[in-house]
Amino acid sequence: MFRNLFLIAAILLVVWIIRGFIRRSQLTGAANKPRKNKDMVQCEQCKTYLPKDDAIVNNDKTFCSQQHLNDWNHKA
Repeated sequence: MFRNLFLIAAILLVVWIIRGFIRRSQLTGAANKPRKNKDMVQCEQCKTYLPKDDAIVNNDKTFCSQQHLNDWNHKA
């Protein structure tokens, strides 16, 4: 009886250790992948930074939203 329990506990321990190694290797592999850097621009109105792809451009000025573009045009 105790021999069977010991065998089951030993198998579970080995599986737990193997899963730990697999997880650790997956995490370190993901951390080593290079990040994709996006060009960032600054909103003229609120001075926050946002990706260039998301910016609204008007007369070589960038804005984070249509509202900030409208506010800038009314202020100027």
